[in-house]
Amino acid sequence: MPYAIGMWNYFFYGTLMDPEVTREVLGRPLSGCSPRAGILSGYRRVCVAGATYPALVADPDHHVEGLIVSRITELEASRLKRYEGKDYEMLTHDIQVAGNVVEGVRFFVPKDTLPLTEELWDFKRWQVQEKKRFLKAVQRNTLV
Repeated sequence: MPYAIGMWNYFFYGTLMDPEVTREVLGRPLSGCSPRAGILSGYRRVCVAGATYPALVADPDHHVEGLIVSRITELEASRLKRYEGKDYEMLTHDIQVAGNVVEGVRFFVPKDTLPLTEELWDFKRWQVQEKKRFLKAVQRNTLV
């Protein structure tokens, strides 16, 4: 649900949960977006084939833990869309936060053309094994 005209809530479930990646993409610190832990029901987070970042797939028996970020401006929303690229589309869904529900939170899911694996994506493992290389690619605008 928007806070004001031109400002939205987003759910980050992958690389954007990392403060350094978010700073590169949005141009401001993640802390400035009032991040809160949230849970998206009805999805699971899997690896994208041949990439180091995740995607969500609908699965009524699972949920995904991530961050709700607030006060995303129109400019930042356009940066997020560019970052996610042509293989992702935006949806809205209700997200659980500390026993409450935040309505109409935006997030990105893959289009059917993006090849996915069945392997679950792990944020902590990504930070240790892939983040450094990934962050350099983000800084060069060449994602891996």
